[in-house]
Amino acid sequence: MSYKNFKIARLLITFFLAMTVSIAVSTENVLLAVSAIGIGMILMFLVKKNVKAVLVDEMIKNIAGKSALITYSITVPVLAVLSLIFMFSNLGNEGSYLYNLGIIFSYIALFNMAVYSIAYHYYQKKYGSDKE
Repeated sequence: MSYKNFKIARLLITFFLAMTVSIAVSTENVLLAVSAIGIGMILMFLVKKNVKAVLVDEMIKNIAGKSALITYSITVPVLAVLSLIFMFSNLGNEGSYLYNLGIIFSYIALFNMAVYSIAYHYYQKKYGSDKE
């Protein structure tokens, strides 16, 4: 399969997913949404498997890594600052929605930092040359 056919197939699968999930949401059918997503994932795997062209090269991986680092470097501090603002602005009213939102933001920031640290150490052991 050529790259052009792959792009068309990907577009059709995305259209199928969007249509099926929107129907599932409007009819409140969770099983239909989950099965549509599962079928879409299987179809995308099968379509990607048949592509003869190179989809990802070293430059694309490098750009993706740098963009992920920048996204992480912006998102985590913004979430941390927002959590502090929401928590400390409603410190006397600990049951308020903004206080609880600040707590949730702080847990999301901590989760992001934990995932980043685990992934960093994993890839450092896998690809790193330093044995410190």
